Amino acid sequence: MTPEFSGLTPSIGRGLEGVFPVSFETCISNTRQSIRRFKLLVIIICCYSSSLVLLMNYMATSELNLNLLRIFEAVYSSGSMTKAAERLHLTQSGVSQHITNLEELLGVSLFERVRQRLLPTEEGKRLYESTHENLNQIENTIWELRGVERSFAGTINIGMPIEFGNNLVMPLISEFLKQHPQVVCQFNLGYASTMNDHLLKGELDFAIIDEFRMDRSIETKKIYDEVVELCASEEYLEKKGPYKHSATFYESLDYVEYQQGEPLLKMWFHHHLPRKRVVPNVHAYIMDVQGLSRLIMLGVGVGILPHHLVARLENEGQKVQVLKGCGRPLTNSIGIAKLSSRKLSRASQALFDSILTGLKKS
Repeated sequence: MTPEFSGLTPSIGRGLEGVFPVSFETCISNTRQSIRRFKLLVIIICCYSSSLVLLMNYMATSELNLNLLRIFEAVYSSGSMTKAAERLHLTQSGVSQHITNLEELLGVSLFERVRQRLLPTEEGKRLYESTHENLNQIENTIWELRGVERSFAGTINIGMPIEFGNNLVMPLISEFLKQHPQVVCQFNLGYASTMNDHLLKGELDFAIIDEFRMDRSIETKKIYDEVVELCASEEYLEKKGPYKHSATFYESLDYVEYQQGEPLLKMWFHHHLPRKRVVPNVHAYIMDVQGLSRLIMLGVGVGILPHHLVARLENEGQKVQVLKGCGRPLTNSIGIAKLSSRKLSRASQALFDSILTGLKKS
């Protein structure tokens, strides 16, 4: 039975019925709502008070609104009026006009163009540092008050290796997109060297990469160890005689590789035969893991495949043999990379974090 204030005692209840006609739980719920609203007010005040010098003249007008600051933040984090417009689903000219209006109201320049690049001024940096986290807190509190899970919107540009991306990353991204229907993802599939160039040009928000020496202006974080294995078809290996873990046996085999210079084969031999020099006889090069696996299963030669693809081939009934080497698995480090100077949008950061969490569980 719900405890009513009117039911404390017969006498007290009769005296308070008109004063407290609601349940105790309702009072508590209303109090919590009031606390949340007060919290939101405090965050908004903090958001602007820390930039009081910049915003004093602006706040004196009736034109201050969070939308202008949101547009400013999008331009700052993307480093481009065009990319900010795409993210916010606005026109480039509209975004440019909003930034001009904000600069005129503040009486300062927030950005300057240097060699066709949009760079923030010191005033722009101060404003961004003040508003970035506070705007995020305001949005979180608003979603909390509304009693719904926060949603994101905008376009996210992602790069990733083909096989690893399709098999391990794409399922994680698909779940994120189902939860946030206003987010649009644009994918760029390829190798780390290509992702390096796209990141430097600002064409990607972030990229999943395998081991590669990225430019110094790109920061990377290791997120996954991918086991890679030397594989052959069962029929091919039977023709070559019983398997022996020796340099002589390995040099008697034919190989297929991803690129000239045989980087993955050399890495495998160095890991499993560190004191031996093996010169592989390569019959074919193909920059595609699916194509390489096909060549292996057709008996063209032996090659390196990621473990998750080997497991899939086995599940499909393919007769693939793994050459165990020294018995200690070789791993290829997978990382996530972005420009050090680039601030991710809230949607990009949320997806970034979602991928990190998902891969740690896999």
